[in-house]
Amino acid sequence: MVDSDARAMVTGQKTTVGYNAQVAVDAKHSLVVEQHVTNAATDMGLLASTAGAARAALDVERIAAVTDMGYYKGEDIEACEANGITPYVARPERGSAIANGRFPKERLTCDPAVDAYHCPGGQLLNTRYRSVTRGHVSIQYSSPAACAACQIRARCTGGRWRRINRWENEAVLERMAKRLAARPGILNVRRETVEHPFGSIKQWMNQGAFLMRGLENVRGEFSLTALAYNLRRAITIIGVPGMIRAVMA
Repeated sequence: MVDSDARAMVTGQKTTVGYNAQVAVDAKHSLVVEQHVTNAATDMGLLASTAGAARAALDVERIAAVTDMGYYKGEDIEACEANGITPYVARPERGSAIANGRFPKERLTCDPAVDAYHCPGGQLLNTRYRSVTRGHVSIQYSSPAACAACQIRARCTGGRWRRINRWENEAVLERMAKRLAARPGILNVRRETVEHPFGSIKQWMNQGAFLMRGLENVRGEFSLTALAYNLRRAITIIGVPGMIRAVMA
């Protein structure tokens, strides 16, 4: 079945005992379509696997996965695009430039035609240095000569010149930024959608913490919790008679 409009809102929930519950929620009905528990300390790197499992569960060729900035990892977002998943992930504001009130990286424009960056001062950062860190390939752009004569250098860097680091496949992130700009309200929809299951599980079902210990036991517990939530949600949507007809069909 082909459905280019299918959407899953992905989120993670940390617990006090070191487990990380991942869920993908159907945006239309607020049903949990994928859930699993890991002991990963962060959500980074978990988007492609979670959204991929949701796509398989919904039996669609493509799916849009919307999540928060905790999942912002270039390689994971690239893997989504390669596997029928259109990611929408908020970009975190990182780096010393932002912390110090200087021009963020986004104020400098990449020009693929000349493989360089245009800065707010009208200069070109075209000196390149390639580096590899744990398999992550990045290119550093700078122009010491241009920065030396720049009248607004203090608004751009606290050093002698500005350096811009670019992941070699950063076009993936730029495409996603354009998608987010075209649909600015989609992150608000995610917040409204993913909080429904966790709020219901914690408040209505009194499941504020896992009762089991050990990863496999916790996975079993959360699987049953998600099943119970989905049953209650389905009854709310179509009622008990509708559920009976669906089971008998």
